[in-house]
Amino acid sequence: MALGFEAAGGIAEKLLPGVSLPILMNTVLPGLLAGAALYPFTSGALRNFLSLDVERSWPQLLIAAGAVVVLGALVSALNGEFYKVYEGRTGWPTRLSDWGVARQQRRVEQLYSKADAEKGVNQQRYDEYWYRLRIYPMHAETARRYATHPTLLGNILKGYEQYPDNRYGMDSVFYWPRLWLVIDKDQKEEIGKSWAIADGLLSLSAVSVLAGLFWLAAFTGAELGLLGSRWFPVRDDFFESTVAIAGWFVLGYALYRLSLPFHRQNGEIFKSLFDLYRDKLRKMTSLAPRESELWEAAWAYLQYLRIPCPNCGKGTISVITKDCSNASCGAHLPDVVANFQRSGKLIDVPKSNGEKMDLRDLINELAKAVSRNDE
Repeated sequence: MALGFEAAGGIAEKLLPGVSLPILMNTVLPGLLAGAALYPFTSGALRNFLSLDVERSWPQLLIAAGAVVVLGALVSALNGEFYKVYEGRTGWPTRLSDWGVARQQRRVEQLYSKADAEKGVNQQRYDEYWYRLRIYPMHAETARRYATHPTLLGNILKGYEQYPDNRYGMDSVFYWPRLWLVIDKDQKEEIGKSWAIADGLLSLSAVSVLAGLFWLAAFTGAELGLLGSRWFPVRDDFFESTVAIAGWFVLGYALYRLSLPFHRQNGEIFKSLFDLYRDKLRKMTSLAPRESELWEAAWAYLQYLRIPCPNCGKGTISVITKDCSNASCGAHLPDVVANFQRSGKLIDVPKSNGEKMDLRDLINELAKAVSRNDE
């Protein structure tokens, strides 16, 4: 199925030069569908202007195309919110969410029961049940699948998002953006094309559902006499209006179901990227000793021309005046500034024998110099 859509995407890119598969799926098609949902509500000059006519002037066609792009861009901008709703994270009443999670959990238990019944009896059915079970998240300790979200999509996404943590102890929310930045550009483009299919289908589903709600609201308002007859999206017929409204909801559900295999495929890619590219993040685990102090010291110098004061450990020394900013310290340490400008070491200062002394050693050494200066 995925290969078929990718092939169709390649054909579309050839027929529409400059339009990539992500743009087609995330902007153009959702914009066209949103336009189709809103077009029946137009009337008069606006309807005449938006009517597709081969004899119509190019400027009008370009404006109509621009309207499609604007609608598509709006849908694309809301894609993240659509995911929250479809996952079951936003907009779900508590009771409905709990019911959905319980329903998904029952499905998990049924799949376990069916798989156990087919074990050693029918390998094909056994594999099929486990194929469905692997959609769900897994307990790291028991390796047993369970439901966490009220929708199948939510469980699919949770299942692959927890994979890096279960396998490698890597929090996917934190490490994924960093992993994405180290992946090759060509690889990113291929992955983007694959993921665009799932994102686009979900956006099309959301547009269909929103269109159904909009048509239902308009139909109800017209039936109750709250809106004029011009608000009827189809002919003034109860049956036809009902079928049209139901059609939008059916289309939305069908597109949602169609997107699920692609989301699962994207999840496998997501997990594979952690398997193959996590070593590129290895440098993040190699923290330098006292690294936070080094970065703070570097910032103080680059921003304000100041280095840490080894005498009090609280203030900073200006490389210009060589005075400590801490009033209770009041140290004047030109030797420290000279050593920094010579060695470039913000914190660690070399001893005479070539070893490094830390701040504590340096404070002890300079305390004598400070006392001599006071005398």
